[in-house]
Amino acid sequence: MALIITLAHQKGGVGKSTLATNLRGYFAGGGYKTALVDIDPQGSLSKLVRTFSDQDGREPEHVIERGSYKTYKDLLTLLEPYDIAIIDTPPYLSKELQDVFEITNVILVPCKASPLDFLAIGDTLDLIRQAKIKRKDLIAAVVMTMVITGTDFTTQIRIELEKTEFPVLKAEIGNRVAYMRSLLKSNTVLGDENPKAREEIEALGKELISLLKNTYE
Repeated sequence: MALIITLAHQKGGVGKSTLATNLRGYFAGGGYKTALVDIDPQGSLSKLVRTFSDQDGREPEHVIERGSYKTYKDLLTLLEPYDIAIIDTPPYLSKELQDVFEITNVILVPCKASPLDFLAIGDTLDLIRQAKIKRKDLIAAVVMTMVITGTDFTTQIRIELEKTEFPVLKAEIGNRVAYMRSLLKSNTVLGDENPKAREEIEALGKELISLLKNTYE
């Protein structure tokens, strides 16, 4: 059965979809059979991947969309052939998100390095706390995104995030054009000319693998 990584934050624009496609590329490149799942009713990730894959002549990357299954038990059946599944979620909290957490192994909460995004993360963390009451083995961690390296406010936001009980990953995702470019090309920065973006995704992927191995092996 696939190990499931769910990207969740109640606020849009924090980089969930960008991370989803890049993590899929990282794990697939490492030999893991990896599924990309879009549960957003708007299907933004599915449309984006399909549209820009078609434009440059690539075979469209397969995304499991919410219409492909009726229940999350059905989704688990679809994911049986895979090693890892990356789930992209809508930018709001709902009962459905609680259901997704019940089948998830790791919840990754992207937090944009800005004061407003930090203030918005609280309700998402509260929902995760509720899920962890039922699921003692549920892993949850925060990753900082759109980071401007060396700024005082980035450092301060990390300090505040570390005051919660949730680990803040060492890997940080910078505010780089390469990530936008990845959505228009290969859906991953791993082949991009910008080595910094590639190193960031590789560092994040390695941390997630370590978390999974420490808990589920």
